[in-house]
Amino acid sequence: MKQKGLTIDLKTVVLLVILVNVPFWVLAFFTLDQTRNVLDNERAADFRAIARRNAQTINYGVNHLVMETGTLSIHASLQDSVRRQNETYVGTDDAIRKKILDTEKMWLTPQANTMVSNILSSPASRYLRRFKEVNPGFKRITVTDRFGGVAAATAKTIDFDQADETWWQQAFKDGIVGGVVIEDVTFDPLTKLNALHIVVPIQEEGKDLVIGVVGALVDISDLFPLAAGVKIGATGETLLVKDDGTILAGDEVGIQPAVKLPYMDDIKDALQTNSKPDYITAFIPGGKKKVVAYVDSGLATTYPNLKWWAVVAQDDSEANAAIDTMTRKLLWAAMVVLIMITGLALYFSVHRRLPYTDLRQTEGE
Repeated sequence: MKQKGLTIDLKTVVLLVILVNVPFWVLAFFTLDQTRNVLDNERAADFRAIARRNAQTINYGVNHLVMETGTLSIHASLQDSVRRQNETYVGTDDAIRKKILDTEKMWLTPQANTMVSNILSSPASRYLRRFKEVNPGFKRITVTDRFGGVAAATAKTIDFDQADETWWQQAFKDGIVGGVVIEDVTFDPLTKLNALHIVVPIQEEGKDLVIGVVGALVDISDLFPLAAGVKIGATGETLLVKDDGTILAGDEVGIQPAVKLPYMDDIKDALQTNSKPDYITAFIPGGKKKVVAYVDSGLATTYPNLKWWAVVAQDDSEANAAIDTMTRKLLWAAMVVLIMITGLALYFSVHRRLPYTDLRQTEGE
């Protein structure tokens, strides 16, 4: 039997390891990176779609309430009541103003009881109360004449003169066309109601003349769940947010409007850039990251007080949980393979000469 020595060089082993394994792992991690990008793009598209849908929902809901309030402005009994009260004013503007101020002074005194009773028992006021019963979201409705005096209402108002209110002045404008006004949402901590004050001018039929104004305080708490509050996984959330970051609606029941969105500054900073992205990675206190999509509700275009945003967000760790798990498993696999190959390389480098038997020589012998 003849024995020969086979020498395996360590450098050769290492080179083979590199040539065989490195391309494989480069391809694996490249594929993983591409997968991460694809998933991130799909998530961004989904979040954008949810935000757009929520923005459209709140936009439609608010405009629907404006239309409902607008139907009051064309009701015959309201217009008749306003016309009759307008006719009671005679004389100069100063004389009319003096009459309104005199009424204002006695409005909360017993002297005004008869006048208040006549206003609240009028066909217009009775219609408003019936309308309120059918539409319980309308909490208070007040109709004024051309000079700001109360002409009809669902209940006695605190003031008779409404002409000194900003909302009345904006709705009446120059008294020719007028305009719809919505005051920003207010939150009543006692009743837990989120209310909008919607004001619509009353136009004289067939004329460019504002004869009065109708204002309605409307509870929109039931509208918010349609545009916000849906959970996405354990950390995902859909929100309705003011331009200053105040949260109007979210997944928490009875959320207080005083709560601020912790990453609103990140959204505003992104909007200041040239690209104006609608999907970003934001940072919150504690060092956590969130992936965030946001869409302007579009309400501020018509109603400047309603600068609202639809926001969809989720913790980055949860959003990328699946791909991060795959990455960790690949890293562990790469480490195990590297250890095994290194061990084999070390083994062969130590056992450089491997004896073997020449079978042909054995047969000859």
